[in-house]
Amino acid sequence: MIDDAALEGFESPGMRPAAQARSRELVLRLFNEGLELLREVDFDGLSIETLCARSDATVGAFYSRFENKEAFVGALQRLVVAKTRSGVIADYEGGVAPADNLAHLMGWIAKSALVWYRRYEGLIRASLRRANGEREMWTPMRELGELQISYALPRIQRFAPPAAEGIEQRAHFAFQMLFGTLNNMVMINPGPYSLGDPATARMLAAAMTQFILAGPAPEALGSSV
Repeated sequence: MIDDAALEGFESPGMRPAAQARSRELVLRLFNEGLELLREVDFDGLSIETLCARSDATVGAFYSRFENKEAFVGALQRLVVAKTRSGVIADYEGGVAPADNLAHLMGWIAKSALVWYRRYEGLIRASLRRANGEREMWTPMRELGELQISYALPRIQRFAPPAAEGIEQRAHFAFQMLFGTLNNMVMINPGPYSLGDPATARMLAAAMTQFILAGPAPEALGSSV
């Protein structure tokens, strides 16, 4: 749930700042109801009238805060990303992230990613669909992934066998496997595993761990791929 603290100093294109308590309460209701509504409908199906009815707000009040639906969803995405960035930094710098071995770290990363994708599945789906025509729409999400990698990579390198080669490249590709798989589940859910399957996080963590430790150095693959 998005709370009042998340709005402190927050700005987004097409969104008018909410300085007064009443305005902030309105924006919070719209944001939180928007997250729930996007679980049920895609971006194209998101109705401002329905959003306002479920948020106990008027359509006029919505447009007093946001230029249009695109600005609303963009602001919601930026707010969620900002909140998540703070959480990632706090977890790594505060000692929450496992620091004993690679398997534990990958397990924690995969489980945390899956929980996040489940929580914001509708918003992620809307962002992915919009990114097909507006590539910049995915930029905040991509930068969030890059932040995660920047914190995880030094630990991954410490856990790697001394003689291992290509660890950095394999770690980057392992994260691409993670995010690509989860995005695919959000978009088309091809099966057999899904966001709701309890085995998904374990399977992803095992695949990432094995690839990082046992995958060939990229240079060794030559031009055969």
